[in-house]
Amino acid sequence: MSRLYEEKHFVPVAQSTDINGGMTGDSILMKNYDHATFLVYFGADLSGDAVLTISSGATDAAETTAMTFAYRYGSAATGSATSDTLSDETTSAALTCTGTTYVSRLLICEVDANAMTDGHDWLTLSLSSAASAGYCYVIAILNKNYKGSAAETALS
Repeated sequence: MSRLYEEKHFVPVAQSTDINGGMTGDSILMKNYDHATFLVYFGADLSGDAVLTISSGATDAAETTAMTFAYRYGSAATGSATSDTLSDETTSAALTCTGTTYVSRLLICEVDANAMTDGHDWLTLSLSSAASAGYCYVIAILNKNYKGSAAETALS
């Protein structure tokens, strides 16, 4: 039987972060991974219009180049019958997360490592300080370049 953790690496990027003042998650070293999926869950208190970016850089915490990423989000708030039904996929390099659209919803962002700028091994997800209130949690799921239960850290 295959276990998900044998194929993927799970990285807590940000926890219970008040995005009112902006938020920068932990940078992820992608050298052992070929794809990153960011799960961003916004709380019920989200208001305002924070802008989400995923940037690549040559070093930890360097946000040098904004990546274009694919994304989908839940069609209803958590607790609703269709909260697990996703919107159509679209792309962005600077996604405005309006409180009225993303409150209590899951946002899924996808980034392929081969789309990163040459010499850039690090990915960083950030939210601007444009939101007036709100909390969010971010977990990255990484595709391993190899299979096995042990994985090197993707954090510095």
